[in-house]
Amino acid sequence: MSYVTTILILVSTSKPLAAGNDTVFYLGRGIYDINEVARLLRRGKMRIAGWTRERRNKPPLLTEELAGLFSFWDLLSLRVIAELTRRGVSRDHIARGAEHLAQTLGTDRPFAHRGLATVGEGFFAKIADGWEDAEMHGQLAFQDMIRPLLEPITFNDSDMAAIWRPRVGVWINPAVQAGAPCVEGTRVSTHLLANMLDLNEPDPADLAEICDDYRLATEQVRAALDYELVLAA
Repeated sequence: MSYVTTILILVSTSKPLAAGNDTVFYLGRGIYDINEVARLLRRGKMRIAGWTRERRNKPPLLTEELAGLFSFWDLLSLRVIAELTRRGVSRDHIARGAEHLAQTLGTDRPFAHRGLATVGEGFFAKIADGWEDAEMHGQLAFQDMIRPLLEPITFNDSDMAAIWRPRVGVWINPAVQAGAPCVEGTRVSTHLLANMLDLNEPDPADLAEICDDYRLATEQVRAALDYELVLAA
């Protein structure tokens, strides 16, 4: 079953799933399979699977929130995990950090919480020695690592991530098109536009027709195509 087909099935139902003591609804939470998570984060599918599966008798760094599918908060949490891993932070340190932050911030998705920017800095400083051993060159680069990841995110009143703007003119809003990347302020997905136009050199006539059909400005469509071009690289 394709990612798009899965979304169409899930968004057409309000059937809840049990998750711990809470009831989780698909609607408004964003819905991603592992292929789409890998595409949006520009990471290998096997790497994503490694973070979300038990490894060497150690629990996963993150378990899918939607019974085998990932939510918007999962997506952003994996984005933070991906960056920490890229910078040489060990799996054990990430797990310890997530556990500490979860207790401090009162959420099981601390990497999607606004408080990560401040509380996380204080905690991860305590394990700076481990980071230095991982080619951090003796410097704790928390601000360089984490703060830029939070800057394009809008948070809700509960301090949890609500909208991610991965590129100017593009938003990922879990309440719109099941969280698929769209032209900001609209429900027009960037993937749809990419399928209709050439990413590198869209035909001017086709571009004008698309803009007219979807009531978009040329700059909006080009921003969407540029984003899809980056994902395809």
